[in-house]
Amino acid sequence: MGNARPGGAGPADVEVVLARAQNAFEIDDVVLGRLETALMGCTELASFRQRKGPPRRLSRRTLRHTFLLADGGTQVLWEIEHNTGPGEDPLYEVYADPDVLVAAQHVIDLRFGEPAPQELEAEAAEWLARLPRVGAEPLPGPRQYMREDSAEHAWRVLRRAENRDAPGDDLRAQLGSAVGHDIAYVTGRHTRIGTGRVVGWTLYEHAFLLASGEELSLWEVEHTMTPDGRPVCEVYADETVACDAADVRMEAL
Repeated sequence: MGNARPGGAGPADVEVVLARAQNAFEIDDVVLGRLETALMGCTELASFRQRKGPPRRLSRRTLRHTFLLADGGTQVLWEIEHNTGPGEDPLYEVYADPDVLVAAQHVIDLRFGEPAPQELEAEAAEWLARLPRVGAEPLPGPRQYMREDSAEHAWRVLRRAENRDAPGDDLRAQLGSAVGHDIAYVTGRHTRIGTGRVVGWTLYEHAFLLASGEELSLWEVEHTMTPDGRPVCEVYADETVACDAADVRMEAL
């Protein structure tokens, strides 16, 4: 089993993930039952942190494992890999609840100590490097539809959406007939909050050409406006709604 998203961290395997987790016994039996029907999975890097020391190098990465189930649904497991324990060997923890995950990440990240000013500046520089065209207007022109795996691309975009008001079953069914897709950067914002951390959001348009000749778009907001800076993806069927939702989050910080 396993089918990795391009650019992801590799295929996911339920048995391997659960076997190496020191807290696998905490996963709910209902979740475990769903995972028994997993047909395929993929892994994406959700967040990463490291400290060169002293006294030793510390690192923590969080992986998002998404499994496609036999009933067509999905089940997500979040895995933390870190070396902040008493030894230097990597430790693994696994969670099905995002809120519990955030709390666990916070406990681990406290062991890193307060970030140095140069680390905050490096984080800001990294964020800005991801937004090379902020403030630029998209170039006009015809869409360049890619003709491979467009329905699968639509499924991947919707699968990683974490907002409860993501497009529903009707739009999902329509996108199942997609024969072409095009991805374009639209806009974005960033700001530095009181802790010194840089947060922001970017908006991407995923345009799809359907077999009927109709065109539909999904609007994906990628942001770091979470308590621990974990990257999050939200997906909307309307551009204005997507931008408004992102701005509301930013203004609430």
